[in-house]
Amino acid sequence: MKTDYTADFKKWVKKDNVNVLNSLEESEFKIGDKVTFTNEFGVQFENLEILGFRKNEEWLPDRKVYLNKSSYWFAVKLSEIKI
Repeated sequence: MKTDYTADFKKWVKKDNVNVLNSLEESEFKIGDKVTFTNEFGVQFENLEILGFRKNEEWLPDRKVYLNKSSYWFAVKLSEIKI
């Protein structure tokens, strides 16, 4: 089972010209941080790496953090992650 999606994330960013930020003003998190992500059902996924940050956009503006997981393209909320 694949566990590192960094290369896929970088290809997606380049192919779709996705604007990925290196940091967020409202957060101390940074690229490379290992975090625990807790989804809306309370399931925790530990030791996931932050790949980048999403600009606040009209569609799902509260989802701002890209993680190294199978759905790397779907940003998660800041409130769903912790160091």
